[in-house]
Amino acid sequence: MSLTLLLGGFALFMTLGTPVALAFLVAAVLYLLSSGIPLSVAGQSLIGGIYNYTLLAVPLYILAGELMNSGGITRRLFDFASALAGHVRGGLGHVNVVASIIFSGISGSSSADAAGLGRVEIEAMRKAGYRAEFAAAITAASSAIGPIIPPSIHLVLYAAIAEVGVDYLFLGGILPGLAMGACLMSVIYLLVLFKREDCPVQEWAGMRTLARAFWNALLPITAPLVIVGGILSGYFTPTEAGVTAVLYVAALGFILRELRVRQLAEAVVRSVHSSAVVLLILAAAQAFAWGLTVEQVPEAIAHGLLSISEDTTVVLAIILVVLVILGMFESASANLVIVTPILLPIAMQLGIDPVHLGIIIVLALTIGVVTPPVGMSLFIVADISGLPVGRIARATLPYVLALILALVLTTYLPDLVLLLPRLYGYAG
Repeated sequence: MSLTLLLGGFALFMTLGTPVALAFLVAAVLYLLSSGIPLSVAGQSLIGGIYNYTLLAVPLYILAGELMNSGGITRRLFDFASALAGHVRGGLGHVNVVASIIFSGISGSSSADAAGLGRVEIEAMRKAGYRAEFAAAITAASSAIGPIIPPSIHLVLYAAIAEVGVDYLFLGGILPGLAMGACLMSVIYLLVLFKREDCPVQEWAGMRTLARAFWNALLPITAPLVIVGGILSGYFTPTEAGVTAVLYVAALGFILRELRVRQLAEAVVRSVHSSAVVLLILAAAQAFAWGLTVEQVPEAIAHGLLSISEDTTVVLAIILVVLVILGMFESASANLVIVTPILLPIAMQLGIDPVHLGIIIVLALTIGVVTPPVGMSLFIVADISGLPVGRIARATLPYVLALILALVLTTYLPDLVLLLPRLYGYAG
């Protein structure tokens, strides 16, 4: 009865359109009341869900992304990417992906990429004569790279839940993130090659233009090196790296005269709102997950999954499908709190490395965010572009398949994830 209230209550409130944090919390309270457990347990779970030093990095990375968008730095990154890859077959489509890779090295968020850089990308592609659906679809798909390339908000969350080193996760996300970019650019190239997309030809900008664009974007480009390099060299922790990122980007905005005090204040307000949403969901999901643990739901799911097959290949395939579907309907932050305690014991039984598992979970959930018909990034891009979600969803399908290919490679080629962490000294 108690478990029915927990799961049924959550499903009911989500169906009614209740905010996810409230749905988690009310379901957890109903469970406690029906079980005769003191309500103080819910409060303890809420506080315990966010009482973690590592999680201090989350609002800091969110603020860094907001400052990037407010300070006009995204335009400099896009101009450099355009000079670098704009002449390749597919033109600004490739530029879109390259810019997302660079931007993700600072913001660590798919929504920040889609909302901030996406506005610049879609506007530039439309002005150049690209089909609006093409521009919107690539923008939505390339935003999925944000949570994989370090620093990543979702990898920080996974590290806090699974008690895995953030530095190893950051290193593990580099090659899969680049693989995602390569897969997306390959699809763009093939669509243009076989005349499925009519992309205007952009002439080679020349070394002088490239050098000028590189010089203008030099300081923003070095930001990921400062952040990740500082963590790996031991100069500061991932949380301190968040502080460094904020100070670096803010100073950059003022030095380049792209950021004003008013914009700084507005960015802080937006980041406080976004951080509050993420942390509230995280806290409420922790209370919900506590109920699942008490009812031994993770053990039951693990037993059921392993009873289907003990073949690692089959189990991973099932996990991938479930994660992508979950990612379509719920934020990655909430899903991470629920699925990590369930999947971690299964991974241990099958000999799957926890760093490898973390990248798989985050990548699969992120792909769900851009998967039609209800992926969250589709609605963000629809709001920016003014296009109906349905038209963007249809145009996004080839790129979702490209991302799924990158997910399969990441899942079944563990060295793609573990190579760099092992070079750094990881013993997994």
